[in-house]
Amino acid sequence: MGHLWTLLSALLLVTSVAESLSSAEENENEVLKNIQMEFTKSQSSDAVMENAIRNVSEPTQRSTSATSAAPLTTTAPPTSSPAPQCPGNQVMQDSSTGCGCPLGLVKDGDNCTCPVGFTLEGASGCKDVDECEGEGPAPCGLHARCTNNPGSYSCSCLRGYLTGSGGCQDIDECALAAVTGLQACQGDAVCTNTPGSFSCSCPVGYVMAVNGQSCVDVDECSFEEQCRRELGNVCVNTPGSFLCQCQPGFRAEAPACVDVDECMESPAMCDGQGVCENTLGSYKCVCQPGYRGNGTHCEDENECVSGGHRCDTNARCGNIIGSYFCQCYQGFNGDGYSCFDIDECIVNNGHCEHNCTNEPGRYSCQCTSGYQLNQDGHNCTDVDECLALNGTCEHMCDNTQGSFQCSCRPGYQLHIDGHTCVDIDECKLQNGGCSHTCTNSPGGHTCHCPPPLLLDTDNLTCTNVTSCKLRNGGCDHICTVRAEGHVQCNCRAGWKLGNDMRSCVDVDECEDFMNGGCEQLCVNHPGGFNCTCRDGYKIQTDDSTKCQPMCDPPCQNYGVCVAPNTCDCPPGYPGVGCLAMCSPPCAHGGTCMRWNKCLCPPGWTGAGCHTAVCELPCANSGRCVGPDTCQCPSDYTGPQCLLPLCTPACQNGGRCVDVNKCTCVGGWQGARCQIEPVACQKPCKNGGVCVGLDRCHCAKEFTGSLCETAVTTPCVPPCQHGAMCSPHNTCTCPEGTAGLRCERLTCPVVTTMVSMARAVRKAFRESYVDRCGPLGVQLCTKYRINQARVYLQAYRVGYKIQCPERKGR
Repeated sequence: MGHLWTLLSALLLVTSVAESLSSAEENENEVLKNIQMEFTKSQSSDAVMENAIRNVSEPTQRSTSATSAAPLTTTAPPTSSPAPQCPGNQVMQDSSTGCGCPLGLVKDGDNCTCPVGFTLEGASGCKDVDECEGEGPAPCGLHARCTNNPGSYSCSCLRGYLTGSGGCQDIDECALAAVTGLQACQGDAVCTNTPGSFSCSCPVGYVMAVNGQSCVDVDECSFEEQCRRELGNVCVNTPGSFLCQCQPGFRAEAPACVDVDECMESPAMCDGQGVCENTLGSYKCVCQPGYRGNGTHCEDENECVSGGHRCDTNARCGNIIGSYFCQCYQGFNGDGYSCFDIDECIVNNGHCEHNCTNEPGRYSCQCTSGYQLNQDGHNCTDVDECLALNGTCEHMCDNTQGSFQCSCRPGYQLHIDGHTCVDIDECKLQNGGCSHTCTNSPGGHTCHCPPPLLLDTDNLTCTNVTSCKLRNGGCDHICTVRAEGHVQCNCRAGWKLGNDMRSCVDVDECEDFMNGGCEQLCVNHPGGFNCTCRDGYKIQTDDSTKCQPMCDPPCQNYGVCVAPNTCDCPPGYPGVGCLAMCSPPCAHGGTCMRWNKCLCPPGWTGAGCHTAVCELPCANSGRCVGPDTCQCPSDYTGPQCLLPLCTPACQNGGRCVDVNKCTCVGGWQGARCQIEPVACQKPCKNGGVCVGLDRCHCAKEFTGSLCETAVTTPCVPPCQHGAMCSPHNTCTCPEGTAGLRCERLTCPVVTTMVSMARAVRKAFRESYVDRCGPLGVQLCTKYRINQARVYLQAYRVGYKIQCPERKGR
């Protein structure tokens, strides 16, 4: 029996684990698959064995309870003859005369009872007892399942539990998986035991898969914004986490990219007058106050020209490098930013001869009446008042020192005021010399004669009129002599003869009821009249008697002037003078055509022609401010604001491809391509080291771009005529020179054979000058020697070489 219990316990343990782990999908749990493969065939036999064990373990208890619960009582059927008496509740068997138990009942001593697991039903029937029914804990206990069987019952632990000494106990699936080497949770999932089961959880950076047992990596890059991808940084997903690949200008500091403060890390980033300002992902150089430029190259700002100074209006602005100064004008006092007027007249009367008047920033001298100021601005000289407005004299002016004196023309006398002249009445003195009547006039007098007398040519005496020859017969206009010798006077049109029958009196045409025929106003004048109009009207051009209203400004756009400054305007032109009115007004040379309708010039549109038109749109938040003119933000430039700006500018051929982002060429590196690459296309010679772009650092004995030239020590004294200084302070002389310092010029000896001829016994010398080469002018002498009485004549010629490249002359 001990071996049997051990085997059954092991089978139950494996079966329980298999059932617990099979709660997930069958193909996703390694523990479940392995257990099912080994024990599927033994499940039915296990249940039978378990039931048998359960039935054997409690036989007495169930028998007692069944007997006591339902005692068997039988009643013998009535017979005509007395039946034999059977003990207990036994009955007489049909096949014999003996006593026994009915079919299905078993004999227990003298009584008949139902087998274990059944109860008596009726007189001789047995009914199965359902041990699993009833309230309270089932006979199997907690965490177990009770199954009723005919005459008995069986217990099985719930999934996740295993039968033990104290009943069904929880199975630690996580520990079991660790011992067996199988997997309760797949992948990186963490197994956690629970009563009757287990659960799988995922570490940070993972989420549970659909099967509930494995973990799936979370792609943080699909939703994390810590890398600042909007600034060009790249998020890279990793198992259980992520990392940021930062763009230039950013530094990775878990978990995100942070801006690098280039200004703090490299204080000398902006040289000169530039000041470094950190920007997101980069930096820019700006000029200090008092300077202007792009930050990399700054120049002094002339605040006096740009208007960025704070000098007083009565001060002079002076520009200095990086700043400016203010100095009050002459006549003002102060620090230049606030200037106050100086009253120069307080001290010595401003050095004025007469009067001094102070003015803002200056003063002026004035002279008393009759004097004028000299060019020196202080002294006074006499004014010839008679030259200006005749010295206020009515007639004649005579200048005097510091003043003037007035006099009058004949017929007048000077008034007591000394300026005006009073007429003298000559008629009061001997009747003015007139023979008859005297009439005084300003500055003179006139003699008159009674009709029919006429003033004679002496303008004093009167004579009888008999002809039109004397003073036109006394007539104003027309004189005629009638047949009887009398003089007849007549007047021209517009005049009428006066009462004296000689003078002509103007006819006032405007006095008649017709108003002279004028529509509005009639103006009489000697000999005629003319028509005029009231204010706001003018004479019609086609009819001088009619008036038409005037409008200022004139009516336009087919408007009609109907009253002074009143136009009858067509619809849409309500302005003064029938002008169209537009609100806002038409700007940039636009013309208001109708009510709020502007005709805009090319390049402008919109209400009031205030909206500029750019055929090519302004990009990168640029604003169209004029015809085809974009106002770009500080980070872009170009006609359409398409060209990004890098501040400071890209160096060494780098190209600005984005705002403050340079693309470098030729191996240059750095935010502004300022880091020189260490690359030499040709290797450095003589032990030189490449330290930059085609730049070698040479040993002290060599020089040149590739350290190919040895450094030579000058010879003392120096070599002459282009000789090279060799080691040990010696000179290597070129051809045609000789000496320790190549100071001597030599001529090579050449012998030339000439034709057969009898020579003249004579020797001569010839020379020439060569003007080429760095040595200047050199003189080389040829020596020609004639040999006497020989037919073979030889020339021995010696000469000096002027040009090193020439090998002979």
